[in-house]
Amino acid sequence: MAFVRNSANIQKRVAIRIPSFCYDAGWRVDKHTRLVADTTGNKLGDLVGFGEMGVWISRNNGDNTFQTPKIALPNFSYAAGWRVEKHLRFMADIRNLGRADIVGFGDDGVFVSLNNGDGTFSPVRLVTTSFGYNSSGWRLEKHLRFLVTNGNGLLDIVGFGENQVEVAYNNGDGTFQSSIGLLEDFCYGHTWGIGHHPRLFADLTGDGKPDLVGFSHRGVEVAFNNGDGAFQIKRHVLDDFGEGSSSRGWHFEKHPRFVADLTGNGCGDIIGFGDEGVYVAINNGDGTFQPTKFALKKKKFQMVVGG
Repeated sequence: MAFVRNSANIQKRVAIRIPSFCYDAGWRVDKHTRLVADTTGNKLGDLVGFGEMGVWISRNNGDNTFQTPKIALPNFSYAAGWRVEKHLRFMADIRNLGRADIVGFGDDGVFVSLNNGDGTFSPVRLVTTSFGYNSSGWRLEKHLRFLVTNGNGLLDIVGFGENQVEVAYNNGDGTFQSSIGLLEDFCYGHTWGIGHHPRLFADLTGDGKPDLVGFSHRGVEVAFNNGDGAFQIKRHVLDDFGEGSSSRGWHFEKHPRFVADLTGNGCGDIIGFGDEGVYVAINNGDGTFQPTKFALKKKKFQMVVGG
């Protein structure tokens, strides 16, 4: 993947053209990723845009206004070969310093640019040849990839590949270990599809470790975290929230589903936005769930026609 150089010339060329991150300034959903992240460590969300010629950042002033965007890095951009339909890009604090670094899943693997803490970023470097479009055959339409902490405050790279879930553990200094297989399930080769079967990580037992949660055709499946970097065999925990699991008929194009702690006990509950309202399955505290119930019903309106 080619890198774009001479950031001073780039900023001069596009500063007038891209004064903000909006459509009228030339930003397009199919070309330019835009995110919100704390880039300074002051706990305020800044605006970050992966634009035509580089990464632009607009710092938060702390009073609901933002500074004029400045180019922070002439890379991870459309001109440098990064494409929305091929390459994931994240802002994430991979060293646990309180400020976001840049992480991109490119053609040749995972690239990182570390945050220097002064509004600048280090030169881009390849940290692993796994999880890449060309290097390992990872595809957005088939393979999910996440940055997940295993409870030590450091974000590891986790990917749902063709036949197994893989992880590259974080060394804590912006580098990663070689990827290894975690689990032979929840993957494309095991009939899990990107749209039809959402998968995510959430703490279901309150131990501070992320468990693997998948919404299969027949309901909710879980692989519990052993706490040592390994996961247990998949377990079916709920006959609901799957496309064929209940009469409610859950479909990916209509019904978002999430895991969040609704009771404050540190254990994730299941929330689904269905046809008739919002449904919830409360966690018993051990990764098992109570029967699904309505949390918010659809309101019925009566139209009165008067004369």
